[in-house]
Amino acid sequence: MSDIWVLRHGESTANVEGLIVSAPGPRALVEVGLTELGREQARRAAADAATHGLGPATIVVSSDFARAHQTAEEFAAGIGAAAPRLDQRLRERSFGTHDEGPVSSYDLVWAVDRGRGEHEHEVEPVRAVSERVDAVLRDADRWAAEAPVVLVAHGDVLQIALALGSAEDPHDHRDVPHLGNAELRRIGPARLADASGARSALRPGTP
Repeated sequence: MSDIWVLRHGESTANVEGLIVSAPGPRALVEVGLTELGREQARRAAADAATHGLGPATIVVSSDFARAHQTAEEFAAGIGAAAPRLDQRLRERSFGTHDEGPVSSYDLVWAVDRGRGEHEHEVEPVRAVSERVDAVLRDADRWAAEAPVVLVAHGDVLQIALALGSAEDPHDHRDVPHLGNAELRRIGPARLADASGARSALRPGTP
């Protein structure tokens, strides 16, 4: 089986503005794309990927949000791979009424995550994000039978994916080393272990 990698989107206009943009709509799907630095970061990620043996056969799968899709396009072109496949399951976590507000609200959300509490403000719970990420990882396991896979998405989504890949409780996703803009990282093999402690966090009734 080939490796599965995750790639966070490059610097976006929302990153520069310090805003949360998570609701599907014109802002996320079209308007909030990469800065020129973000595009350069994606191209550098492609150059780094080539040193790990990622090339034209690589399967690139991306969130359909503009900042991720543009990153995936730059990355795929840089390694000579086919155009990225779009997968809505890789969309940014929904931050509810915090959307279009300051990124300082992330800290409030993450504190509730760590405490296994119930979210207010219509925030998508960790369990819901984990379920869709887990489904993508299971598909990626099948795709990786033929070629390496790179999943291009967003901060919380990929932090949770990395937690699942390390057999950690996804509620502790912020304890996973932070994934920077356009950082490429191999995901751990624990995604294959259905009995892992991380997967137990997906059972009904868990916040």
